[in-house]
Amino acid sequence: MNENHDHLIHRFPPEIASQIFIQYSRYTAFFDKSRDTRSCPLYLGGVCQRWRQLAWATPELWTSLRVALRPHENIEALPQLIAEWLERSATLPLTIECKVGDLEQHLGDEMYPMVINKLNNHSARWHDVHFSLPAHLLRRFCGSLQGNIIRSLVLSDPMRSTWSRPDPSDLPTFSMKCKPSPTRLSLATFPLSSLDISWNFITVASLDDISVDGCIEFLRRSPLLEFLLLNGIKSSSGTFSASTTRISCLHLHSLELANIQDRKLVAEILDSMCLPALQRWIHHHCPVSWEKIMTFTRYSSFCLKEFRISGARYAYEHVHILLQHLSSLEVLQLRFFSQRPNNELLNLLCASPVGVGESPSLPFLPHLQYLEFGPNLPLSWESIPQIFASPLRRSLKMKVDYKHHPDSPRIPDEAAERLLELVEQGVDLTIICDGQTVLDAFALRVKLRHPFPMTRESSLCNVA
Repeated sequence: MNENHDHLIHRFPPEIASQIFIQYSRYTAFFDKSRDTRSCPLYLGGVCQRWRQLAWATPELWTSLRVALRPHENIEALPQLIAEWLERSATLPLTIECKVGDLEQHLGDEMYPMVINKLNNHSARWHDVHFSLPAHLLRRFCGSLQGNIIRSLVLSDPMRSTWSRPDPSDLPTFSMKCKPSPTRLSLATFPLSSLDISWNFITVASLDDISVDGCIEFLRRSPLLEFLLLNGIKSSSGTFSASTTRISCLHLHSLELANIQDRKLVAEILDSMCLPALQRWIHHHCPVSWEKIMTFTRYSSFCLKEFRISGARYAYEHVHILLQHLSSLEVLQLRFFSQRPNNELLNLLCASPVGVGESPSLPFLPHLQYLEFGPNLPLSWESIPQIFASPLRRSLKMKVDYKHHPDSPRIPDEAAERLLELVEQGVDLTIICDGQTVLDAFALRVKLRHPFPMTRESSLCNVA
């Protein structure tokens, strides 16, 4: 090795040089050809002998390990390399990620069991764990009797789908000799019944492609839950009993439902929950009747701060009815695919606060600070200035992020000119078309219409 490769870093005290190495290797990709592995600590050891000695003596460099193997990669020394890697991490907590890089012709590979055995030897130090492996390999993770410090657990079986009904012997299982107590849990195509953990400390969870009865059972088991994402939930497996009463999740303040295509499943999920602490709700492509949404809202009695909804006509035509019951909203995102204007929503947004002598009534979304529309605008371009004309909306931040279609009408020049005037007056308005900001294009169009600078008086006349 070259002893004199870098004179500069040799002048630093070892503590400073170690910190430079740590920043360089902040994310480690090890034996994963799909990623750039040049930040791997092993590269540091190949520069010179001093770098090697320093890197090998810096435990923080070796606390994160990612193993993503593919079949036909015959790396006989890999188990020993992993053992040495983990030994260099001393007694520090470990972040471990282990996954298959290809799903074909790998089941007989003898390398995986050998790698898993090396990982098991250090299971008492696992802190963040991410395993994406077939069932027969997941069963090999057993841990030790020394206890564990697992706080984040991510499990998935890439070869299994909830659409299939596999033999029970083929189901993935995760069970350690000392039961983990994670605070963060992510499951994908992984049945709840196959997981042996303590549920009482989970605060953040993501459930993907599992059964609806598994989701409801998870709510029963997780009293401290704060964040929940349910994605692509499937029909009941019949493993857990149906919920007869709503489950009160007293700490859950962020809920995201995504890509649940069956209306009955969405309704079943909403009917199973009562979320009095909910502040953030994302509803992405999950068709359901507005009666179910209104019932869920009424039972929960939450003070929602953020609401983001997207979908087809089911989510579009009656959204204004729900919003009238969400007076605490500060952030609202409406992403619909219908091009028909929603006049009811426009009228509510443009309504002015109650004047002197008028009968008192609660203003529509009085605390709204951010409003976003897309990919189609449910209002006309000419109506946007009407929204900002209300004293209640002067400080509103609005974003329109839309998609251009060949048959979509061109924004009228007069509307473009008025929108530019709003921005010049200090209105926080952003308009994006197909990922590109269009206000500059508006300005060019206005300049072509008015080649001579407009006076303040002529501008006011045009506004009028």
